[in-house]
Amino acid sequence: MNAPEKITRAAEILANARNAGQKLAGLPDDVAPTSEDEAFAIQREVMRLLGLSVGGWKCAAPPGKPQSGAPMPASGFQRSPARQPFRADEQIGVEGEIALRLGADLPGRSDGKPYTRDEVLAAVAAAMPAIELVSSRFVDLRAVPPLVGMADSIAHFAFIHGDDAPGWHSLDLSHLRVRLDFAGEVQVDQVGGNPSGDPLSGVVWLANRLIGTGTHLRAGEIITTGSCTGLIFTSPDKPVTVEFEGLGTASVELVGACPFGFG
Repeated sequence: MNAPEKITRAAEILANARNAGQKLAGLPDDVAPTSEDEAFAIQREVMRLLGLSVGGWKCAAPPGKPQSGAPMPASGFQRSPARQPFRADEQIGVEGEIALRLGADLPGRSDGKPYTRDEVLAAVAAAMPAIELVSSRFVDLRAVPPLVGMADSIAHFAFIHGDDAPGWHSLDLSHLRVRLDFAGEVQVDQVGGNPSGDPLSGVVWLANRLIGTGTHLRAGEIITTGSCTGLIFTSPDKPVTVEFEGLGTASVELVGACPFGFG
């Protein structure tokens, strides 16, 4: 099987799983990605097959662990307070995150020079609190290789963001106090927690990495920078709220029953 056929077949399997509400054990060995480039290519083909456009990206660059990124469909974006349907029997992963909206494109440069942290920061127009909802197309996301999980957009399902935070430039985004609660029950209350340490680390990596895949970060896209609360699962019919001190609050009501889907 040549590379284009491999990408197409893997994307078809994942797209069909999304549409049918199926859970997969994994991807067949002959179509599973063996490089980041293949994982990104499968993501793009899944988006094309499902007729979705990019509203933003998720990313993480934890020290000593594989870096990762994935597109988030614009159709899965909601402004807080939001209401998100899920299948009544579905377990939903919740992550409280710091998100950044770009005010300028970050295209490839003629000299090939990578973007620095300061350059990426200068392109950020706003920061806001966010909740990413996670639901994998695999029976057990932990049982599949990282590149296979990345091909499935790292289990992304939906994205809820709060308002732009005034004065965010004066905040130390690496050390904000974060509180996550389900129906008023506190799940996390801590300072910091971003897996990369610095929330900008993943954005810098993604800005430079995407250029090698033939695309780039664009003005208006929202980049969510990795969970500051860890991944916590809950069931539908729970209101979820995340609050970052100085940044604001985002909330979503999880409502049971709808067909399994993507964003």
